[in-house]
Amino acid sequence: MSRALLVVAAAGAVALAAARPAAVFSDNLQIGQSAPAFHVNTTDGLSLTGNFGGRPVYINVFATWCPPCRRELPSVIAHAKQYRDRIVFLFVDEQEPPNVAKQFASSLGVVMPVAIDPGQFAATFGVGGLPWSIFIDRRGIVQYIYRGNIPPIVLDDQLSKLASS
Repeated sequence: MSRALLVVAAAGAVALAAARPAAVFSDNLQIGQSAPAFHVNTTDGLSLTGNFGGRPVYINVFATWCPPCRRELPSVIAHAKQYRDRIVFLFVDEQEPPNVAKQFASSLGVVMPVAIDPGQFAATFGVGGLPWSIFIDRRGIVQYIYRGNIPPIVLDDQLSKLASS
């Protein structure tokens, strides 16, 4: 294969990979499966489990040091305010001190629970890289997973589907 053809083929593969809107699975989590049980503590010292009483859940896994997380969170927060009566929003900070996550969330106007993951949540859900979005329906079934900075249109579409399910 010529060098020019190889470069064109590689560029096409990169473009195709970039066009994929979401993951259909991670190492531990697949769309259509029950979400794994979990336990996290919030920055306010409350204990949360994966039981949300039959309500759909959107989970955003982030870190304060993560530039893509910082870019996507204002949109996620705006959507959280729009959907908060129909969907549970949970923000999970990945392995940072509670005071750092709490101050960061407060500076962005987050009023939903912010939990701290010491590493168990990410391992259980197979989170690889940040940010990470997980959409779980009212039956506890994973409906969608998005790795990376979720575009607002995709976020709105998936939240709309969750709210109407």
